[in-house]
Amino acid sequence: MTHHDLHAAPPSRSPAPWWIRLAFWGFLAIAGFFLVVEHGVHLFGALPYILIGVFLALHVGMHARHRHGGHRHAGSPPPPAATPAPKRPARTADRSRGGHQH
Repeated sequence: MTHHDLHAAPPSRSPAPWWIRLAFWGFLAIAGFFLVVEHGVHLFGALPYILIGVFLALHVGMHARHRHGGHRHAGSPPPPAATPAPKRPARTADRSRGGHQH
């Protein structure tokens, strides 16, 4: 007998009947409706401040991730130089048939 065999799996429960699940979701929908109706003034009053906070957090996060403006720390290697993309010859056959380019 192995160690795994000593730990029996707990008995599985059958899912709740459909009418109990329907009553639960109906209760959540009604509670959500009244929550928005009764407290919506507070939510919508705070919305501009929430949006400003989110935009500031995203702005600071983007600066921290991409290190805009040359904010390099001492000892960090310089960023790799950008290599130009190879030039591809123009396809004149597609243009003469009126097709779109890929």
